[in-house]
Amino acid sequence: MATSFLITGASGNVGAAVLEHLGADKNHRIVTTTHAENKASETERWLDFEQPDSFENALKSIDVVFLLRPPQLADVNTYFAPFIAACQGASIQQIVFLSVQGAEEVSFIPHAKIEKLIRQSGIAYTFIRPSYFMQNLTTTLRSDIVRDHRLFLPAGKAPFLWVDVADIGRATAVVLARWREHQNRAYTITGTELRTFGQVAAQRTHRVRSPFRESQPDSVLFYETKAGNGVGDDPGADHAAFSTPVSKSPENQPGLHEPDRAATQYPPRFHRPKPVSLVLSLTLDGNAD
Repeated sequence: MATSFLITGASGNVGAAVLEHLGADKNHRIVTTTHAENKASETERWLDFEQPDSFENALKSIDVVFLLRPPQLADVNTYFAPFIAACQGASIQQIVFLSVQGAEEVSFIPHAKIEKLIRQSGIAYTFIRPSYFMQNLTTTLRSDIVRDHRLFLPAGKAPFLWVDVADIGRATAVVLARWREHQNRAYTITGTELRTFGQVAAQRTHRVRSPFRESQPDSVLFYETKAGNGVGDDPGADHAAFSTPVSKSPENQPGLHEPDRAATQYPPRFHRPKPVSLVLSLTLDGNAD
């Protein structure tokens, strides 16, 4: 019998990568979500976390939900508790949630709170916990890089394990395709490059031979500056802020945790992620993937 998947955030970087690698399979029925109620179709359903009326139909006849939190929605009790309750009511068999590296250690972040809600619901789960996205350099951080020649983030001097979104998509697709084998598990997905933002800035300066700097504002200055520039919630900044407290943990060393690699059977490409220097070069050239 075919499994019906609901893929949230399908138009974003991670959601698109999941769809690409999940692929066509006669045993998969894939339904994506849209914020536009009038665009709903047989394979695309209206789902808006701010509109609980959208939940029932979106979840109808769905077996497995891939849940991605929109970065602007941080109030977990307001937006996600009702959705997870709706998943219970719809007899969803499993939720695969895109969390963040270290969520199990930092209880105050939205990702950790959503993980807790899912556990408490009794629904089987898989938590995907990626490290810092390389693609943040070509998306949420791009304007600072191109316009101001700087990396402006409250990340301090903490090193980060950079990971390619394509590899997150590959890993998640493996979990979805064999979801029963991954019930009630959590996987940390990392790349192999452990670098601070200062080191990334130095790479840029060397590569294009023009001055480039890293700026380390505190959180207050950062959000005041972003607000003054008309920028609201910044998922790249959120990811950096959430990852900073755990990036120095002894177990968070370069490379994927061995148990996770064995369980999800990554293709060889996972071990050759796109270099940070290449992503940064693409950003500066305006030719990012």
